[in-house]
Amino acid sequence: MDTPTVSNPSEGIYIGLVSPDQDVYSTVGQTSHNSPGAQHTETSGQSSHPYRLAGGCVVLCALLLTPAIVLYTSASQNCSMGCVEEPLRANNSTLDKDQLQRDNNSLNTQKDQLQRDYDSLNAQKDQLQRDFDAVVVKFPVLDQYCPLRSQKRVCRPCPEGWEQRNSKCYYFSTERKSWNDSRSACLKQGADLVIIETEEEKDFITKHTGGYVYWIGLSDSETEGTWLWVDGTPLQKDKAFWVTGEPDDYGGSEDCAAAWWWRLGSDGWVDFPCHRDWRSVCETDALPL
Repeated sequence: MDTPTVSNPSEGIYIGLVSPDQDVYSTVGQTSHNSPGAQHTETSGQSSHPYRLAGGCVVLCALLLTPAIVLYTSASQNCSMGCVEEPLRANNSTLDKDQLQRDNNSLNTQKDQLQRDYDSLNAQKDQLQRDFDAVVVKFPVLDQYCPLRSQKRVCRPCPEGWEQRNSKCYYFSTERKSWNDSRSACLKQGADLVIIETEEEKDFITKHTGGYVYWIGLSDSETEGTWLWVDGTPLQKDKAFWVTGEPDDYGGSEDCAAAWWWRLGSDGWVDFPCHRDWRSVCETDALPL
């Protein structure tokens, strides 16, 4: 009995699979050939397969590229910050170094200038000391104004033991000597017998005499009746403070003047013989300290 023709597609596929020696694709192909619907399905499956493959590749590439992009972006950011920071640090370091160098140069310049100023001041100090020492040698009287104490000289307006009044210094010597010897003693101290120029100065002198007679720098020994001060200036009549009745040139030999507080209201000058031994008043300029 002849085998009936198989019209069912599924049966055709089944028969094709039963035969082990028959190629699967051959069976499928035959079945498709026999069925228009199967042919259409095969064509659609074959046409959509490249798109699915391309889509999968795109997704795979996206998955692979995403970490790379993230890493690249992060690395770029880090590189950007690092690339900026590193030159900035290098630039700041260079600027700091240059500024420090300029500051150092400026300080060195100031130090050198200070050293030069110090050396100059020391040289001036040494020169002043030499000049001062030379003056002291030439004028030993300066030791009276600037005595050496504890390796230092301390200067005062007047020598020790002298009285200051305004710009003058006065020394009331208690040694009794003649007029000439008294003047010599004053000269040795860099002074001279006092020249009285005002009534106030006359009162200051007589106040310190204490009732004793003190030689002053006035005499008429060169020309009788012409009274001259020790600096050569003549006595002015309106500045002559004689005690009443003086000068009288008693005995014809009273040529030197002395200050004497005679009695209350009678203080002033009296003429005496120049050889008489009296105390004396020396006068000199005060140092302008």
